[in-house]
Amino acid sequence: MSKDFFDKPFDEDTLIKLEMYGDYVRKWAPVFLANRKPFVNTVNIMDFFSGVGCDSNGKPGSPILAINILMEYEEYLKREDITVNVFLNDYNADYCERLKSNIDKLEFDKENINVEILNEEFTHAYEVLKPRMKGSANLLFLDQFGVKYVTRAFFQDLIKIPHTDSLFFISSATYKRFCRDENISEIIGLNPKDVQEIPSTHIHRLVTETYDSFIPEGFNYGVAPFSIKKGANVYGLIFGSSHPLGMEKFLEVCWDKDKRTGEANFDIEGEGINEQTPFLFEEMNTPSKIEVFQTELKEKILSGEIKNDRDIYFFMINSGFLGQHVRPVIQELKDGKIELKHPSFKCKTVLDKKREPKEIKIL
Repeated sequence: MSKDFFDKPFDEDTLIKLEMYGDYVRKWAPVFLANRKPFVNTVNIMDFFSGVGCDSNGKPGSPILAINILMEYEEYLKREDITVNVFLNDYNADYCERLKSNIDKLEFDKENINVEILNEEFTHAYEVLKPRMKGSANLLFLDQFGVKYVTRAFFQDLIKIPHTDSLFFISSATYKRFCRDENISEIIGLNPKDVQEIPSTHIHRLVTETYDSFIPEGFNYGVAPFSIKKGANVYGLIFGSSHPLGMEKFLEVCWDKDKRTGEANFDIEGEGINEQTPFLFEEMNTPSKIEVFQTELKEKILSGEIKNDRDIYFFMINSGFLGQHVRPVIQELKDGKIELKHPSFKCKTVLDKKREPKEIKIL
């Protein structure tokens, strides 16, 4: 990170990261704060690379952004059965002093939002805060400048902590640029040959798939990427959650940013196709990511592999899609091919213990 990073306005890719982080906090917080019967009594937001809290123009960085969003749910913060903590860490002592000054200037509910600032190296901060995560709902934001901190060992330790979502930044372009440097490739064990063969625009997908491969078989955890292009380089966010509701809400954030693939701030498929005016020759009309998913969904339903709306939901989430992409398929198939009464493609409904899955009847 350049020494003057916070002494100038945030650039476009930083703003994209912050906007997505803020959008997710806004979806994540009320799940716990507004729940009439909370299953956890403590809500933790942990920001391990906090910086000073804002840019040179006063544009909120991740620490101030999180506090401001929590204040949108002020009515719930006063509940006696919920404790809300915001833990902010940076290894730079000067940044911590400036961060404390910037937060002191904020007007927020200091009685019900406990803000703690740490000045620790990342791995030590994680070990210090890890006991605080037990029995709590946790959201970890790791906006590292590079690739070195979210190692395989760290990731595999993190995913074991219940009720914990994470959003971390990876400079995927670093893996592409230094794929033969053992100090880089060994962080998550990327094969230099695999890195060289993949297009630069897809490098973040490969990095995400590598993290996904670290998840033990049968372990309930999912990851989803969002790629960010800046000049010739591709960076990105990787989201992880042990609960499908977390995945669903992050995918909502992604598809809000990218209507075509839900995956990037650029045309990651490189298709350049105007779907309203297809090419004259059919072989030039490459199916979109949505079309490929919908075709596969249709085939799995008609073959009987997918048997009910719960199966549809998990296939949808694991494929990185939302209910809006499933409904056209169901409407088409219900016209003479299947019968499916009152399906749902929302996590809270599908996983309701009192609700039986809606079975699909092939006609």
